[in-house]
Amino acid sequence: MEKTYSAGATRFVLDVAHLDIMRGARIALIGESGSGKSTLLELLALILRPGNATCFTFTPVATEPACDIAEIWRTRGSDQLSRLRSRHIGYVLQQGGLLPYLSVRDNICLPRELLGMERGDVAERLAGKLGIGQQLDKLPSALSVGQRQRAAIARALAHDPPIVIADEPTAAIDPLNAERIMALLVELAAELQVTLILASHAQSLMRRVGFTLIPHEVSAIDEHTMTVKVSNG
Repeated sequence: MEKTYSAGATRFVLDVAHLDIMRGARIALIGESGSGKSTLLELLALILRPGNATCFTFTPVATEPACDIAEIWRTRGSDQLSRLRSRHIGYVLQQGGLLPYLSVRDNICLPRELLGMERGDVAERLAGKLGIGQQLDKLPSALSVGQRQRAAIARALAHDPPIVIADEPTAAIDPLNAERIMALLVELAAELQVTLILASHAQSLMRRVGFTLIPHEVSAIDEHTMTVKVSNG
């Protein structure tokens, strides 16, 4: 799978030679800013379409048949991708991405409502586990950066997705709170049997919380073009 993107005046070619992620895994894509981590996450989250892809098999749950994502990309099946993404993937943006006009409770419950699921007590349960149970009726602007990230994690987990993808979810948080939040995310993912895929440049933190590291190897093609290779096989 390949995807071309630009960072400033430099053109990058992201080459995913082989990436096999098993159900329940904790995977951290490691690399510096601009090395294609976010681009790869968006490909895995079925948001971006690559320039070409010979094979991408997606089996989010064992009880459902595998989906040939490469074929869906070739046939431009955007509606099918949207359905797969909304049901099976939770996404945590680098800055949280909470809707500013909704309360924390409503933000957390939004994915369930979009899927026609009952709210139940999911907001209270997840917020309690993440230490923001007293913040549910507030707007995101009233929360600290760390609290907003915890709310974003709760929202990503609220509709019981088998996969959670996070783009440097603790990059804007001090190291102590970053470790606490990552430990909570890992604990919740293990409890809910969720596969975790995230991007980070904090290798030591990722190792401490039990992630398998997959580096981005960057090399020059010419003075204006770089290639970024990713493989775990």
